[in-house]
Amino acid sequence: MDDILLIDAVERYLKGEMSAEERTFLEDLRKKDPEVDQMVVEHTFFLNEVERYSAVKSFKHSMIEAETKLTEEGAINQSKLQGKAKLVYMWKRYKRITAVAATIAGVVSILTAGLTSVYNNKTNPEIEKLNRKLDAIKIGQTQTNKELNAVKSKIDPKATPKSGGTGFLIDAQGYLITNAHVLKGKTIIATNEKGQQFLATVCMMDNTRDIAILKIEDKDFVPYKSLPYSISKSVNLAEPVYTMGYPKDGIVYGEGYLSSESGFQNDTLSYQIAIAADHGNSGGPVLNKHGDVIGILTDKSAGGGVYAVKSMYIFKTIESLKKDTAYSNIKLTNTNNIKNLDREHQVQKVNNCVFLIKSYE
Repeated sequence: MDDILLIDAVERYLKGEMSAEERTFLEDLRKKDPEVDQMVVEHTFFLNEVERYSAVKSFKHSMIEAETKLTEEGAINQSKLQGKAKLVYMWKRYKRITAVAATIAGVVSILTAGLTSVYNNKTNPEIEKLNRKLDAIKIGQTQTNKELNAVKSKIDPKATPKSGGTGFLIDAQGYLITNAHVLKGKTIIATNEKGQQFLATVCMMDNTRDIAILKIEDKDFVPYKSLPYSISKSVNLAEPVYTMGYPKDGIVYGEGYLSSESGFQNDTLSYQIAIAADHGNSGGPVLNKHGDVIGILTDKSAGGGVYAVKSMYIFKTIESLKKDTAYSNIKLTNTNNIKNLDREHQVQKVNNCVFLIKSYE
């Protein structure tokens, strides 16, 4: 079946029906394997000939219909043919079409026989690889559809989005922290950078400090072995910082510096930071150059400044929450595994711990 699958793949490629991943793979295969490239060229020629023949046939047919109509209306005169004369006339009129059809049929037969002979007598590892790749893509698409259907079942079809923002893990067991103002609906969905979505519940909400603690309560969630960053209370004016969040469906990285140790109108709960951010960034982590979390990004003020709730209030919020025995096992991340990495690799590690948060009513 290798030759048949390959021909099918080539035809989908020429018709533009392949996914970007399949197309890239086949184009690489063409560069590596002259036989496959030749097959694509020959199949392209064959399809073009079929289309050209179809166009010619359609044109001739329309001309014949026009001639017949004009004859019936008396616009032109033609003597009626009888017996052998009529047969000769019909042969002369259609012999070119018959010849073209026979030629194309011959080309198809030769091409099919040749391809079958070549690919049946020789197993091409690249073709096998392409087949496996196509099968893997189909399996992946099936799995994705299953996951999407599972996610849809977690949300009431009648539910409407109320608010959204960003959150990040503070405990490897699935505890997230975000801004309280992000949560205006009753149903909370947390989505990681892979697109996996999980149901989450509110453990605690502090509107004064604009902090909320969530717990991922979903059978599909697998607890992390550890988190890459720690939480630090130490900050310095003009210190470089960066943040990650979801002002749109894809995660966005931004960098800047700590511009003030107090917030809007000298608010001691927050820092002011010089960084590009939008409303969807609310609840995202603010990290220093070592990869320590030093705050939680919060809303812009009316004046356009960007602020972050100080990390010391993360500790205070957790201390308060642990008084409830249901949450006494929370363990804040306290080990930094990324301080010796460059920024790009720090971001890669942090990326999987930052979630898109959406609430529904």
